[in-house]
Amino acid sequence: MIESKMVTYIIARQLGGKPVITVSGEELGRLDDVLVDEATGSFISIIVDPIESTLPRISYPKDSDGNLVIPYDAVNAVGKVVVVKD
Repeated sequence: MIESKMVTYIIARQLGGKPVITVSGEELGRLDDVLVDEATGSFISIIVDPIESTLPRISYPKDSDGNLVIPYDAVNAVGKVVVVKD
């Protein structure tokens, strides 16, 4: 169980700072954090520091700091960039 949590932490750290774009190619911002279910190690959502000019078109909720909170099930791909559904 502890090994699973450590692997999740390492993966989450590697994602930090990656550009986040929609499937249509619009840049949303940079990945700031990942919310993880501590009991299961499953990713819940990603927190994105947004590019201000994209906010009016985006339907994802914002947290109290103005960051986008995107459910992890909206993530389509992770590589050099994180791709999420429009």
